[in-house]
Amino acid sequence: MILFYRLSSFAVALLSGLGFASFFLGWVHPYVTIVLTVLCVGLILGRLLGWHVKTFQFWHLLGTPLLFLVSSFGPFFLLENNLSKILLSLIVVGLLFFFVEHVFSFTHLPINYQPFTLEYLSQLLHILSVFFVSILGFGLSLFLQTPLWFLSLLFFLILFFIVYGTLWVGKVDPIRARPYAFAGALLTTELFAALSFLPTGFYTNAAFLALGVYVFLGLSRAHALHKLSKEVLRRYISVFVVLTFVITLTSQWV
Repeated sequence: MILFYRLSSFAVALLSGLGFASFFLGWVHPYVTIVLTVLCVGLILGRLLGWHVKTFQFWHLLGTPLLFLVSSFGPFFLLENNLSKILLSLIVVGLLFFFVEHVFSFTHLPINYQPFTLEYLSQLLHILSVFFVSILGFGLSLFLQTPLWFLSLLFFLILFFIVYGTLWVGKVDPIRARPYAFAGALLTTELFAALSFLPTGFYTNAAFLALGVYVFLGLSRAHALHKLSKEVLRRYISVFVVLTFVITLTSQWV
């Protein structure tokens, strides 16, 4: 049985790779590809996690990679360069493989698990998920004129899960984490709505939004754990200013 669980990361990587290949080569309709890929990966992860649906640990370790996988298909609809699509699929498949590998160690071989690995990987996948979801959201708003209120509602729900999950895996008390999750989701949704009116491309807006989420997650976790100091605040502000400057200079303004 342990061998079956051990192969989960390889199965997830293989199925995700096949999903991207099907999407890229047009074997079946893109929507069918996404649904089947996510469903198969979800079943493998659920089996790996023992279907403990009454625990947030199950939903976090299941939802984080699935959200990352689903959101990564968003840029595929908008990217025009085939090399960029291949590179994106390789990055996503590689990160999913490493995440599921550590989930396996965490749940079935804890003696081999490296402390804080899932914490850092979860935050990375969450930030990238925000970036991918933002690209899709701004793209839908621009090209299909999707109502902003509908996109904002979906974004709020996704960000609530991301912020709460990041704080939970960071060992923040669940009761203490909820106000941060609500505030983070609300502020980020407002930022999403505000950015949609700027004369910038959706990649630029998504980069700004992902940067804002990164800073909020870092500062809120430090504050919730009573570790917020001048040094920590200075570090995040410096990262925010430098990356904002870089994004602004490299962006194309309409």
